[in-house]
Amino acid sequence: MQTAEHPLVGAIEAGGTKIICSVGRDWKEIRDGPKFVIPTKSPRETMSKILDWFELCGREQRLGAFGVASFGPIDFATMTIASTTPKVAWRGASWRKAIEATFGHLPIGFDTDTNASALAEWRWGAAVGRSVVVYVTVGTGIGGGLLVEGSPVHGLLHPEFGHMFVPRQAGDRFAGTCPVHGDCLEGLASGPAVAKRWNRPSARLPSSHRAWELESEYLALAMVNIITTISPEVIVLGGGVMSVAGLLDKVRVKTVHLLAGYIPKDELGARIEDYLVVPGLGGASGVIGAFSLGLKALHEKAKS
Repeated sequence: MQTAEHPLVGAIEAGGTKIICSVGRDWKEIRDGPKFVIPTKSPRETMSKILDWFELCGREQRLGAFGVASFGPIDFATMTIASTTPKVAWRGASWRKAIEATFGHLPIGFDTDTNASALAEWRWGAAVGRSVVVYVTVGTGIGGGLLVEGSPVHGLLHPEFGHMFVPRQAGDRFAGTCPVHGDCLEGLASGPAVAKRWNRPSARLPSSHRAWELESEYLALAMVNIITTISPEVIVLGGGVMSVAGLLDKVRVKTVHLLAGYIPKDELGARIEDYLVVPGLGGASGVIGAFSLGLKALHEKAKS
């Protein structure tokens, strides 16, 4: 039976390719419970189907809050997708308005999908007990979340790790796929960049293909940029591209080589496997992070 102490929270992980939804009272219910997965199409079509599913979930037990972990860039002030997102149809789309139109004024937690994933890994996954945490996803795009003492860093907007620039490798003339910057990190090393560079989807490239040597070079350069500017205590690397066998090991080796011992920490040398790590929550980091955002919004409302 639902209690006031353990309300049902709706979790929405809104990715650029697909959206994953779940409901639960704790993170394990979110991880293990039924999921509603839908392709990311137009805002009206996608949001309508999602909210219909949550309405069905709420018929037996009322939802107390929502958490939305969204692709970006996002506008925190209005809980909308920012006007610079490459997904043109989603510019200005409002999760707050869509949810409130169906469920009324429930508490809603809203953040980037990568900040949410970082939060989930900090609370329940591979980054428990760490003060400064970075989560990087390499997939349809490249994004990153940054936590300090368990709080997502926003600043002027929010971190956009995928749009850092990295030195182009010798002989690489690929123009890049980023519609704004061309050959930023995302333009050179995201899943679509790999597919376009080698004329086939990354999932069809064997782990022995030379694509992964180049990919690991760019990702290692990104790791060095993050390490030397932020000094995180751990970097969690997720996303579909990182599931390629042997890729993370290549990134670890090249990161150590590029740092060249400048930062005298075992985690950046002999213990690099404890520093550049896979998500402890596997592919569920994003939706569990969305749950965490909703739970936080619920607690904040209770305090007000």
